Amino acid sequence: MLSNGRDRKPDSAATLESGHTYKLSHARTRAVLDLSMKDWQSIKSAPWDASDNQKWVAERVGSGRGWTFRNVATGLFLGADGTPRPNAPVIATREETTWDLQPAREPSALVLVVTGTRLCVVADNAHNNSGPSVKLGALHEGGGEWRLEKV
Repeated sequence: MLSNGRDRKPDSAATLESGHTYKLSHARTRAVLDLSMKDWQSIKSAPWDASDNQKWVAERVGSGRGWTFRNVATGLFLGADGTPRPNAPVIATREETTWDLQPAREPSALVLVVTGTRLCVVADNAHNNSGPSVKLGALHEGGGEWRLEKV
C-alpha cells in the first residue's frame, strides 16, 4: 500500500522537544515569525536576526495533544486576534492557543493548525512597511509550511 505523504510524521515533529526554544521559519522564504517590539502584539515574517522576539519556546499541552508557542522576549503566546477565522491576524497574546502540528508537503516542514479548526498560520503575500504580516488561512490554500529549528 502506498502512502499519500500525509500518513507520515515529519522528522521535525518527531524531534520537537517540549521546553526547547525554536525559530519558526517559512519553508519557502526562510523568513521567521517576528514579534513586534513596538506593540508587543503584531507578528510579521522577517529575516532571522537571532533576537529574542524571533524565538519561541515549544510547550506540549498537558493532555499530550497539541503545542503552545511562547515568545522568549515577552512570554506571550502565539495566537489569533479574537476567535480563529480566515484572515484573522496571528498575534502574541496572554491566552494560550493550542496548535496541532501536521505534516507538510516539504519533508522537513510542518503546518501549524489551530486545534479544532482547519486554519493554519500563513505568511500574507501583501507586504507592508515592516514586512509580510502573518494570518490564519485555510489548510487547502497553501503557504503555511514552517520549519521549527532549535536555537
